[in-house]
Amino acid sequence: MAAVFWPEPVRQVLREMSEREQRLILERVERLRNFPEMYPLRSKGPFRRCRWFVAGNWLVYYRFTGGAVHIRALWPARIPWKAAWKRTAD
Repeated sequence: MAAVFWPEPVRQVLREMSEREQRLILERVERLRNFPEMYPLRSKGPFRRCRWFVAGNWLVYYRFTGGAVHIRALWPARIPWKAAWKRTAD
């Protein structure tokens, strides 16, 4: 069973989310303990060589090295509609 490590800045982002979003992310991360290589690897971009999955409105990036899962980032999967509309209206 793989250990999971969360850097403090990522924990901070997680704590600021709704309970529903937290639960979705934590449930998927828990599966990584038994199946750490189940998600695809990114081949390009700032998170290349990281694995990733979608949990609600978030992309979760992680690396599996040395028998441990290291959560790297929580990234919004989409721009909130109101914010996108406001930018185009200006």
